[in-house]
Amino acid sequence: MVCLDTDIIVALLRGDNKAIETIEELQRMGMQFKTTIITVYELLKGAAISSKSSENIKTVKELLHNVTILGLDIDACGKAGLIYSDLRRSGKMISEFDILIAAIVQHNRETLITRDKHFQEITTINIRQW
Repeated sequence: MVCLDTDIIVALLRGDNKAIETIEELQRMGMQFKTTIITVYELLKGAAISSKSSENIKTVKELLHNVTILGLDIDACGKAGLIYSDLRRSGKMISEFDILIAAIVQHNRETLITRDKHFQEITTINIRQW
């Protein structure tokens, strides 16, 4: 199963052809779509500060209607702490939201669909570039 990162969902909402092709390919493979509660926050925050906030919030919610939302629990928080520690020690820190996304993905044994190369610094998650 796959977990969609914020970047592919934003690209999909913007009509990006590569994002659409990737989603269609994953659908043909029978993949069930998931995302994290952190991504939901990032999407709704972006929609809320946009010039068409009501319309964009509605669009985001409609898109996520058939997507499983993976939450943040104590075990995922523990994994996030370990990821943070490893990144800090290596001097390759990424945003805390992305650390939380990675921890949720790792905890749920998902593959993260993303273009964000900084996730490659986290060796404990599976990544598929789109």
